[in-house]
Amino acid sequence: MTDPNIVFGSALCVIAIGYALKSAGFIQEHDGKSLSKFLMHTTFPALVFSTMIRVNITWDLIYLPLIAMFFGMFLSFSAFHLFKNTEPENRGVMTLGSAGFNLGIFAYPLIEGIFGIQGLTYAIMFDLGNSVVNFFVNYGMGNYFSRGPKKDNIAAHIFKRIISLPPLQAMVLGVVVNVLQIKFPVFALDIISTIASGNKPIVLLLMGIYFSVRLSKKSYYRVFQVLSLRYAMGFLVGGICFYWLPFDLGFRNLLMLCLILPVGMTVITYSDELNLNTPLAASLVNISLVISFAIMWIMVSVFHMSAI
Repeated sequence: MTDPNIVFGSALCVIAIGYALKSAGFIQEHDGKSLSKFLMHTTFPALVFSTMIRVNITWDLIYLPLIAMFFGMFLSFSAFHLFKNTEPENRGVMTLGSAGFNLGIFAYPLIEGIFGIQGLTYAIMFDLGNSVVNFFVNYGMGNYFSRGPKKDNIAAHIFKRIISLPPLQAMVLGVVVNVLQIKFPVFALDIISTIASGNKPIVLLLMGIYFSVRLSKKSYYRVFQVLSLRYAMGFLVGGICFYWLPFDLGFRNLLMLCLILPVGMTVITYSDELNLNTPLAASLVNISLVISFAIMWIMVSVFHMSAI
């Protein structure tokens, strides 16, 4: 296991490099979007596949996507009612921002560096349920609050988006290969592992490229409302799971950390697509990135939640 301070410290340096490159004008935010698309179709699925073919798949792993899915649905339901007196374009973003986590462009490189392949397996399984929240629940909510024309056949539209996701396809393929014990050529596995190794630096650079917070005081209050709900419930449910679930310490540690991860990047995409308050969505994502990074560092370094 790598020293957590080295993992978080080096990650912070790479994030700062991405932010500095953007601030100096060498990279624009639209370049970050292109880089994100590249990641989602190459390094990210390669990392997921190379992880899933190597792990010991056990039945207790099924609890992670279920917890992620039902917790996200609960947060979405709570936010929908708590923020009912807010303007629709803000209420929509606040509801979307309350549910769903950012694992791919935040947690994976940190978890991989600290916990190794076993921790990454837990994170990927949690992300499976999180994907249901991000793509089904949040997109449906966004369409409900949209100021533009509503989409027809929304269920079919969402399903098509889900099954076309390269990381999800890589996860399913990896599980099949693992369970059936299919032997891949060493040459092919070496290529996949090489591509996967590029995921960590790209993700960290993207975090720096995307980081920007420019909001009015009223908007900061909305951000405070959403993040208070997310982190309060994350610690509450995470604490209950930590002390009551009959699983090993590594499982419970990773679950606790996953429940306090930042707002998913899809909130920005949906806000832009559905004519909601995109600056508010971006600030929710960025501020939660800083908070979650600090909380994870403290929980791992001070409270020693790095056992697997």
